[in-house]
Amino acid sequence: MTPSVAIKLLHVFLRMRLCKPTFVSFNSLNSCNQTCPMCAVWRQNSNMLTLAEMEPIFRDLKQFGFKVIEISGGEPFLRDDIFEIFAMLDRIGFLYTTATNGTLLTSEVIEKLKMTKGLLQIAVSIDSLNQSTYEHLRGRNFLPVVLQNLEMLLAAKLAFPVKLNLVMNRINYRETVKFLEFAKSKGISLSVFPINQGEGFFHRHSDPQFRATDDELQEMAGIFRELARLRRAGEPLWEYSGFYDLAAEYVLGKPVGPCDAGKMYIDLNADGQVAVCLDHDGVGDIQQTSIKDIWHRLESNQEKIKACNRETPCFYTCTYNISLTARNEFAFLYEAVRVRIRQLLERRTRE
Repeated sequence: MTPSVAIKLLHVFLRMRLCKPTFVSFNSLNSCNQTCPMCAVWRQNSNMLTLAEMEPIFRDLKQFGFKVIEISGGEPFLRDDIFEIFAMLDRIGFLYTTATNGTLLTSEVIEKLKMTKGLLQIAVSIDSLNQSTYEHLRGRNFLPVVLQNLEMLLAAKLAFPVKLNLVMNRINYRETVKFLEFAKSKGISLSVFPINQGEGFFHRHSDPQFRATDDELQEMAGIFRELARLRRAGEPLWEYSGFYDLAAEYVLGKPVGPCDAGKMYIDLNADGQVAVCLDHDGVGDIQQTSIKDIWHRLESNQEKIKACNRETPCFYTCTYNISLTARNEFAFLYEAVRVRIRQLLERRTRE
């Protein structure tokens, strides 16, 4: 990590502490080369901002105070101009992360990743290490390709962390411990999120195959509680332990507290619409209206957010993980340092 990135991260944590606008989740496109049944992104049709349209938008967001862009999709690496987007964010001075299904991480792509300046982390979503289960959950039989690409990615020894993403559901939850052992064997971290069911615009879908029984829900909750314990003990789990504790409550249908959407975090869709989160309608087109004016509309949506939290709750990392981390920054940093020290010691042992 360079000194300039470290200073920017300090500003990020300060703004989180003060509950200021900090994070933008940018759904860079809705197209995907997988058809995950638990996701609605690939079912959507919308226009896609061009690079020329993006630059004034992101300059406006930066001036308003946003610090970190989470670049998602669809599959971001389907965009021919994805590295031009990274370069544009570097010019403006953003930090950014990206999530990918890993299918397009060729050697050429990985070489280009070395040129990025503000990329904080790349997450590879897999969801199963079993080939037939992977194909069932991701809609395509790409697991061998993804695992091969992951090896190339790790061999490149990039300057930023690589992590794995696992969406826990009734089909794959018994693989969670295996996933953690796999991540440890690669010297990387694992993120585990509960599936969000129900109708939504993007990262949820009401596919009946994911409706878990009471026994399955109890088992999943128990796994999340164990993940919280393991994170506190220094195992390479990415999220703050409180996120996993609260995930256990979520899968059991218990209240998980207020949602902070539209406060530290906003969603920017591929067509320029801004919303409090990816499950809400946009409140304005940022190509036509400044973020300052849109922000006032977002603030007026708090009653809708409360109703959404009561009636169709979700447990996205863009809301609960950010909120919990902001409220527990010192505990989060302590856990993160402990995880990193343990990873370094285990790497030396392996070597």
